[in-house]
Amino acid sequence: MMPFSPFKKQQTITFSCLERIGLAFLVSTIFLSAKSQQNRPEHFSKQLSFVSDNDFYLLQGNDGYYTNGFILNYNKLHNSKRSGILKQVDQFTLGQKMYTGYSRTIYSPDEIDRPITGYLFFKFSRSDFFIKNQMFQWGLSAGTIGKASLGELIQTSYHKLIDINTSEWSWVWDYQLKSAFGLDLHGKYAKALVPNGNSFMQITPVSAATLGMNFTNFSEGILLQLGKIAKQSESAFWNASLTAKENKNQPELFVYYYPKLTWQLYNSTIEGGLLNKDKGPIVSDPEPFVLLQQLGAMYSFKRYTLGIGVSFSTKEAKSQRFNHKYGTLQMGYRFN
Repeated sequence: MMPFSPFKKQQTITFSCLERIGLAFLVSTIFLSAKSQQNRPEHFSKQLSFVSDNDFYLLQGNDGYYTNGFILNYNKLHNSKRSGILKQVDQFTLGQKMYTGYSRTIYSPDEIDRPITGYLFFKFSRSDFFIKNQMFQWGLSAGTIGKASLGELIQTSYHKLIDINTSEWSWVWDYQLKSAFGLDLHGKYAKALVPNGNSFMQITPVSAATLGMNFTNFSEGILLQLGKIAKQSESAFWNASLTAKENKNQPELFVYYYPKLTWQLYNSTIEGGLLNKDKGPIVSDPEPFVLLQQLGAMYSFKRYTLGIGVSFSTKEAKSQRFNHKYGTLQMGYRFN
């Protein structure tokens, strides 16, 4: 057992190495695209966006469970002439997430109450927006858990970069899940109930399912939005603020509440690899039902989307001691 001392530095918002790379990539894309798009019509068929999840953003000193997430998205219009479809948007996603025990300040493996792992993945998805305020999305993802997910490497490298003694807590990665690769299929259906675009309120039930080697689950949620909201096929919330013609979309500014209940049948970040006989030193069973509540605000104007949010999740694993909450920062840039 390795001795452990709590980390007492001043609470400041910091970004991991991958997050800094993502931000630098997004900023450089904005700069280069802005110069090339000068004096051109404002129609944007592509978007690059960056999403960062971290429990430390809430400035409560928490650092555990789903402790960090980095997601880089590239969206582009897909040319389609299918009848009844207003718009199709393709999305390419590169992401990395980290999962640890409830706290850094643990002293022995017995205190690790959630399996330790990263999850590195690539995902392709296509969203079809239909005439009657409906969206159907399908996707395929490939991902890996364990050492191959680079969770340990990224976390320890970042801590060394900011001059933190990683030996105080990096020992927990000795107990991470074994590496395992898997493929997953994804599907989502959402129907906006308020028919008029640019309304003050929107109510959208959302059904989703994932089937595969990393995750198998089904979820039902309902998205409630208040503010200046574009219709579903043009809204930034659905990454739909893209058009092949001159952009006439109005700015959006809204708050949202999105509760979602998920029925978990399999979760590799908790149970280990589906095909692995040796799944790792510490595994758990998933909680059958997980309630995730998201509160946030989003502002979309011209080329840009900005978002901020907080998520409250019940326990994902039966071994977890506590529920969990984390913050989200998001920014996107549209271009041709």
